[in-house]
Amino acid sequence: MHCISPQPLSRQRGLVPAKGPAGLPTPPASNASNRSVTDTEEEDVADDDKTPYIAVRCGPNKTRQLWRPVRQLGQGTFSKVYLATCEKTSAKDPLDEATLDPRKLVAIKVVEHGPAGGADEERVELSLKREVEMLQSVSHPSLVRLQAFDHDDAQAHLVLTYCPGGDLFDVASDHRDKLTVPLVHRIFAEMVSAVHYLHCQLIVHRDIKLENVLLNIPVSAVPLLKNPQSHPHAIATLTDLGLSRRIPAPPESPLLTTRCGSEDYAAPEILLGQPYDGRATDAWALGVVLYALMEGRLPFDPPPGKAASRSRAAHRIARCDWSWVKFGDADGDWDPEKGKDWAGARECVEGLLKKVSRGRKSLEDIASMEWVQNGIQVDGGLRSRPEDEVAEEVEVTPFSS
Repeated sequence: MHCISPQPLSRQRGLVPAKGPAGLPTPPASNASNRSVTDTEEEDVADDDKTPYIAVRCGPNKTRQLWRPVRQLGQGTFSKVYLATCEKTSAKDPLDEATLDPRKLVAIKVVEHGPAGGADEERVELSLKREVEMLQSVSHPSLVRLQAFDHDDAQAHLVLTYCPGGDLFDVASDHRDKLTVPLVHRIFAEMVSAVHYLHCQLIVHRDIKLENVLLNIPVSAVPLLKNPQSHPHAIATLTDLGLSRRIPAPPESPLLTTRCGSEDYAAPEILLGQPYDGRATDAWALGVVLYALMEGRLPFDPPPGKAASRSRAAHRIARCDWSWVKFGDADGDWDPEKGKDWAGARECVEGLLKKVSRGRKSLEDIASMEWVQNGIQVDGGLRSRPEDEVAEEVEVTPFSS
């Protein structure tokens, strides 16, 4: 079975950077008018038949919760993702995202089950079931949070954390000036913490890439982060657990065989069709992400001045043939003067982007490095965002086929 993405998934879905409020999210002064909309209030709010609402049954009592779509965030073959709010608003008034309570904004993934009886239906349901079960079993400030889930014969609804800054691919492509050393340092430390947490739960992600790391604050608010290392709440969120899976506990073998993820982030052993340890390939992918945030390019992109070739890129990955460009000398080796502020990041990248047989560092090794540990300097440990902490606790409806 092969599930290598032919192109970045966010591009297939049509994701674009979110346009959010200019400042850091803060709770409103009063919650008097910011109640959630439930089925008991539906007649009050649905006074315009043309105003759509997404209804999700939550918890064991299947209480019907209504979310009003604000705008579409993305689209895939079998799914659409909407920004939505459960804040009580007038159905006749247009929604202005900048004035809505950020604690009541969510991303709702609406999944169509696919043609009945077809291979697509089976594939979509398998991926959906795996993603929901994983989301229900994990809890980390830098992991996407499943707030509610519901499904019927035609559709499934996943109510997820909304991250107004968009994904790191767009940030790295369109806002390079915002990716300062302190911010990249903090984001990478959070991702190491989140993925290490998954591995401790015997879960491997298998689709780590820039498109699946979301910024929790609007890009325009990044300059307001005077010291990212000491910011008390998570700055980034790792999302999309659709390809994740559990691995057996020792002494059973953790080796997997399914080719998963995007080729640009795939480790050599995956491209060579070898059995692989998902923890080692997740670590490799984090190395690719860090390199890309530093260099503004992927490590196995065609060398500057040479034409693009997908087959050659795959060959370079298989050989671990990469070099420093922005921070490199004429031979592609690290230039200490150019990279004087990035010494710790360099050590991480060079420890991760190598073959397992050549001593690739484990994520445990990376997590214990002084540079990574200094990336998060928060008394009492990293905390979830305020909007996640105060969000109404909703018991998620269990998934059943």
